[in-house]
Amino acid sequence: MRPIPEYIKQRVKKLRREIERHRYLYHVLDRQEISDAANDSLKHELQQLEARYPELVTPDSPTQRIGGQPLPELKKVAHPVRMLSLADAFGPEELADWEKRWQRLAPRAKTSYLVDLKLDGLAIGLVFTKGMLTRGATRGDGIIGEDVTHNLKTIESIPLRLRTDDLPTAIRHRVLTGAVEIRGEVVMLKKDFEELNRRQRKAAKPEFANPRNVAAGSIRQLDPKLAASRKLTFYAWELVTDLGQTTWAESYDRLRAMGVKVNPRASVCADLPAVAKFHQRIEREREQLPFWADGVVVKVNDRELFQRLGVVGKAPRAAVALKFTAQQATTVVEDIRVQVGRTGALTPVAHLRPVLVAGTTVGRATLHNADEIARLDVRIGDTVIIQKAGDIIPEVVQVLKKLRPSKTTPFHMPRHCPVCHHRVVRRSGEAIHFCVNQHCPARHREGLYHFASKKAFDIDGLGPNTIDALVDERLVREPADFFKLKASELHELPLFAEKKADNLIAAIGSARKVTLDRFIFALGIRHVGEQTAIDLAHHFQSLERLVKASVEAIAEVPNVGAVVARSVAEFFQAPKNRQGVDALRQVVTILAPPRPTSQKLKGQTVIVTGTLNTMSREEAHEKIRAAGGTVGSSVTKNTSYVVVGEKPGSKLTAAKKYGVETLDEQTFRRMVE
Repeated sequence: MRPIPEYIKQRVKKLRREIERHRYLYHVLDRQEISDAANDSLKHELQQLEARYPELVTPDSPTQRIGGQPLPELKKVAHPVRMLSLADAFGPEELADWEKRWQRLAPRAKTSYLVDLKLDGLAIGLVFTKGMLTRGATRGDGIIGEDVTHNLKTIESIPLRLRTDDLPTAIRHRVLTGAVEIRGEVVMLKKDFEELNRRQRKAAKPEFANPRNVAAGSIRQLDPKLAASRKLTFYAWELVTDLGQTTWAESYDRLRAMGVKVNPRASVCADLPAVAKFHQRIEREREQLPFWADGVVVKVNDRELFQRLGVVGKAPRAAVALKFTAQQATTVVEDIRVQVGRTGALTPVAHLRPVLVAGTTVGRATLHNADEIARLDVRIGDTVIIQKAGDIIPEVVQVLKKLRPSKTTPFHMPRHCPVCHHRVVRRSGEAIHFCVNQHCPARHREGLYHFASKKAFDIDGLGPNTIDALVDERLVREPADFFKLKASELHELPLFAEKKADNLIAAIGSARKVTLDRFIFALGIRHVGEQTAIDLAHHFQSLERLVKASVEAIAEVPNVGAVVARSVAEFFQAPKNRQGVDALRQVVTILAPPRPTSQKLKGQTVIVTGTLNTMSREEAHEKIRAAGGTVGSSVTKNTSYVVVGEKPGSKLTAAKKYGVETLDEQTFRRMVE
């Protein structure tokens, strides 16, 4: 038996303690400190470690148990049949591994799969005696739950008496003379949740965090009037009692016939590729679903085979929860390094143990600035929750301090630039540290990267590696030098084959004509983003007028404040910058900024979130501007519309918070075309 490293043992112990703490908060106290996705990530790491080192598995590990303790105020009741939980699968590879595991126990078995949505609510078991609802209980620990019949009777989607008219005679007799157990999920629909929070705001009361907490809190309390006021919904996902059904699909048919609500999106899939397509379709539609869901449940459809495969630990072998792509995940900070940007700003970056978040593997996350590091108290070695900010940029949102290793030390920003070693300063009233060296190599290269980027001169083939090679060979010192390159010079460099060199020269030639807004953006002026560059270009109409403008004149531009105006004026007043601009004007042609083709969105600020099916994010922005609108960066109460694509990020949540109107892609296209 191979020895287990001590750090692995300690990691497992800390993971168990932290998972158990969050389990108690979530299941017993109906409180939540971290997202479900982050909690799932912790559990997944523990499962993987225990799979690698089975000797570390203990009876009290979170992987070996199901739910929480019953609340003491409610009567404890035993479930006729133990309520199991489900193992999780993250991605198609783990789903395929699950199939291989059960097929090893039944190699000749042939079956389809029943797939249903994994709803984010409160699991309950219902008992009907002689057709009448006699008891409803929460999952509890799977064996003992809490009797909440009084609250469940307030949910109209739960029948007080089962329908039997459409059942075969023998089954009808069984229902009317015996006991029938049904299991499912109590949820609050999104529309009802939003209405509830509107009422909370109107009454100056705190808003609820999510529908799951509302559903759980409403059912697990003593007064049925509160539950009745919450508009809860029940979806059944299991008919426990044998009523002649041979498949899970037939169970759903029986449930519908008895007047019990099941998810209409549930489907039978012939094989795993069909399951994957179902999962992908539902994930694309996730934001449009009427309820919260965090994955799909996949079950071996043949019930006899399902029972024969048995149970492993807390879960049936023949079922698995295939989770949606996590918007958050946990990982470990392996290092913190400081990057120097084109303006000299120092940005601390967490180098992470690679982890899958929102469909991509993340190895780095921004820590923004010293204030953010202090607020988070993030240190090397910490376990952190990361998410995609603005749908794209990974960032650290929380440190799980109870998992912190011993002997960690706080991180402090360096006093000297990590590249040129010049002094670093933090200006009064600002959160950013800066390298004071105007000639810092890092600042210089970042400025060149920015100049050639897609939203600036958009020179195809001129990425960071190519620019580094040109700078190292002293062929490029400033942006104007790009336009003086010759194919013969590039042919001599190891990085360039003849065709690649010719293609780059052609791409540079195509970029010689540029609109004024792109030219301004390409200069890399501090505080001037894409939209501000457009505002400046439309206001001044020529580079000459902008270069000569005073701070006061620049501040008159709509959406441009005093800080931005001062930054622009100071940039053009600096002799070195003026020389660079003059050199560029000798080798490029600056065109007038594009004018709107309509005024459909005049005076409107529009933000796009998520992935659009028929156009890129940049194309959507162009359509907004062509219709006279302004592209916003963050949602505020002054935002006019938020266009919502697939997998939208936090901007959709902000839109709901501020009551901003949301548009789907088709509505947006009709509006601008």
